[in-house]
Amino acid sequence: MSSIITKIEAQKKNKDRVNIYINNEFAFACGAEFIYIHSITKGKSMEKSDLEDIICEDNYLKGKNCALHFLERSFKSYKQVVDKLTEKEFDIKTIDRVMEFLKQYDFIDDKRFVELFIKEKIRSSGKNKIKFALLKKGLSEELIKEELNEVTNEQQLEIAMKLAEKKIGILSKSEKDIKKLYKKTSDYLVRNGYDFALVSEVLGKITKDMDGEEDKEKDFSEDTSKDDYEKLYNLASKRYNVLIKSEHLKIKLYKKLGDYLLRRGFQWDQIKKVLADLISDVEEV
Repeated sequence: MSSIITKIEAQKKNKDRVNIYINNEFAFACGAEFIYIHSITKGKSMEKSDLEDIICEDNYLKGKNCALHFLERSFKSYKQVVDKLTEKEFDIKTIDRVMEFLKQYDFIDDKRFVELFIKEKIRSSGKNKIKFALLKKGLSEELIKEELNEVTNEQQLEIAMKLAEKKIGILSKSEKDIKKLYKKTSDYLVRNGYDFALVSEVLGKITKDMDGEEDKEKDFSEDTSKDDYEKLYNLASKRYNVLIKSEHLKIKLYKKLGDYLLRRGFQWDQIKKVLADLISDVEEV
């Protein structure tokens, strides 16, 4: 029985590729330009074996170029490249051949991918969030666990402390209830991938630090040294001179200057004393 090209149709997801039917049955998929180069038309008689060899090579070259172009943008995992080629409707045989080429020349390396991903994300995320993100990208749980084990608890604690302190600084502008402030900060850290034990340790350290600051605050209010007062007053004065250029309402100056000093780590009782001297006749907010 002779082999007759009975149908040539463009693929739905990739108009640059076509499906070829021989004797009314799907035979191959190939690049659209391929059918023009080799003068393949509906009704033409061709040996299937010859056509198969030509199309396989064409698919491989197209698949390789597609994968390399995809990898130009950023480092990708093995699964991400396979998914991309599948999306472009390359056949399994072609995908396997392309992936073998990429591995041979180190264009893909899942271990390296995980290392780079963790290095980037660990600055703002906990292990749990990073692990989940890598699993979604098709990386093996064993490999992920192995690389995450290189991140020490001290590293996680240091980063989580910075994130918590920054978050508290933002939340404290509108949230004055300490319990709610801690709860929101705790939820934020958990969402960012930190486990409950580490979150508890972070909040414990912050609480301890704040208790220490409260003790300092008492000493300040009872017997504030002249040097400490002058240091805070000078800092407040510099900020006041900046704010006064665009803000003339005393009540707003008071609020903005107070918020600024709070963010710098000073206690409210300290700040109120300086504000009272610096901005006269302003009602306390």
